[in-house]
Amino acid sequence: MTRFSRRGFLAGAAALGALAMAPRAAAGESRESGVFAHSVASGDPLPDALVLWTRVTPVPDATPGSGRGEPTTVRWEIARSETFSGALSGDVRTDASADHTVKVDATGLAPATDYVFRFTVLDGPAAGSVSRTGHARTAPAPGADPGSLRFGVCSCANYEAGYFRTYRDMADRSDLEFTLHLGDFTYEYATGEYGGAYDTTVRRVQPANRTVTLADYRIRQGFYHQDADLADLLAARPLIAIWDDHEFSDNSWRDGVTGNSVEPGDDVAAMKAAATQAYLEWMPVRGLPLQRHLRFGTLAEFIIPDLRSFRDEQQEIPAAWQAGSGAGATDRTMMGHSQADWFTDVLTSSDTRWQLIGNEVMLAPMTLPNTLDPRIHDWLVDQVGLPSDGLALNADQWDGYMAERQRIIDVIGGKAGNSGDAKPGVVFLTGDIHSSWAADIPAHAGDWRLGRNRQAVATEFVVPSVTAASAYDGMASSPALKEPVLAALGAGESIIAQVDDWFRYVDLTQHGYMAVDVNADRVQADWHHGDVLTKDAPLTWSTGFMAVHGSPGAVPAPGQLR
Repeated sequence: MTRFSRRGFLAGAAALGALAMAPRAAAGESRESGVFAHSVASGDPLPDALVLWTRVTPVPDATPGSGRGEPTTVRWEIARSETFSGALSGDVRTDASADHTVKVDATGLAPATDYVFRFTVLDGPAAGSVSRTGHARTAPAPGADPGSLRFGVCSCANYEAGYFRTYRDMADRSDLEFTLHLGDFTYEYATGEYGGAYDTTVRRVQPANRTVTLADYRIRQGFYHQDADLADLLAARPLIAIWDDHEFSDNSWRDGVTGNSVEPGDDVAAMKAAATQAYLEWMPVRGLPLQRHLRFGTLAEFIIPDLRSFRDEQQEIPAAWQAGSGAGATDRTMMGHSQADWFTDVLTSSDTRWQLIGNEVMLAPMTLPNTLDPRIHDWLVDQVGLPSDGLALNADQWDGYMAERQRIIDVIGGKAGNSGDAKPGVVFLTGDIHSSWAADIPAHAGDWRLGRNRQAVATEFVVPSVTAASAYDGMASSPALKEPVLAALGAGESIIAQVDDWFRYVDLTQHGYMAVDVNADRVQADWHHGDVLTKDAPLTWSTGFMAVHGSPGAVPAPGQLR
């Protein structure tokens, strides 16, 4: 998302207000060193397969992005026992053309089974070096009922804005089966350009310059992977990841970028190609296209679209408000037409109890009403062409693509799509906006606001950022402003919930993650928040909301997950 600015947020708040009246390394230091300095990872669990990943440093100067180091042969092993008896294994050749990363799709595994894995260098000066042991679990068999499923959700990790306390907290938990990362795994800015609260740069990233070249993106990925908290999380359980914009550049779209991290003369196509290559090298994903769906027995299916690679260009405010050509234009697409067809087919054909959507940008409308008079509203919509959902405050999210959003909502509600049946268990799990939200998804936002139809068709839970600037961070330029900014944001949260009253919970201040627990009856999301400016600050539970199967919408949970 476009990073928070004090001016932009205050302008939006003013508009709403007018309507309302084991021993581990220290954080930031890697416990890994030498040949396997970037730890190990696994990803995208299937009933019979896991992606396994590492990077090898065959000689000391073969650092990420350097292009140095001879080709190296690495053996991978995966087994059910820490002794690695009866392990499945294979050999992989890697070299500088892949930045000495190693990625294999280990198949022939048993469903719903805990595995350990490791890597060993077989040749060259580093022969005999063995990686740390990683841990992963495969998905249940398609027809099996796992009973329950619990996992962590996070997004938006800006290295310079704070310590990765979210990753540490999730790594230390034994009850999470995998991590769902909803994008902005890395940030592209030069050091000092995008810091944290109180205009601080908590720690420095590499390379110091803005990422532009393939070497830059590789160095940035490698630097992130050496963070001890992230390294421990990746080694502890599988990662299911989708990119957003900052892995490339701010507010990227199909043919370019519209944000604040490009400069005149940049070859944007070359930058995107380089960033894509580095991402595919360094992340435990199977490759392109990144949109995919992963099934966890009969309980849940994860549907993960790519909301950056195929979208139309974002519109600026107030251009997005223009009748006919603005955010409500019927031909605007975020998914792209082919992916939208894929998404509809997967969603309508899914026969699991729940459909969980890994959603990079917020679906629930965050809009100003055209008017609060129903007759004027209808005239503005029918005669002028203003969108019924209201006027977008952030056209980078689904509010900039309202007609396509309504088509998705109609599919969920059984008014469109292949099956014609409503889907009673759809939950959107969302990142990007650096804040925490729980929302009902209205069948029709305009009718909901005017009291004509207050039906919800789905539920949305939005995760805060790991570290990237919240609204508080963007507004509080010094500790002296803490109390007045908190007071202003508290008022803003109340105003949002009054004007857009499908929102059941809004927190614009804190960082952290969600722990999500799924069973046949409900999906519960617990928000864990904490300080990111201090290395060892704990995260604590803030609140929980849940979606009840067959009764879409967010309701307060009876207590913290146990």
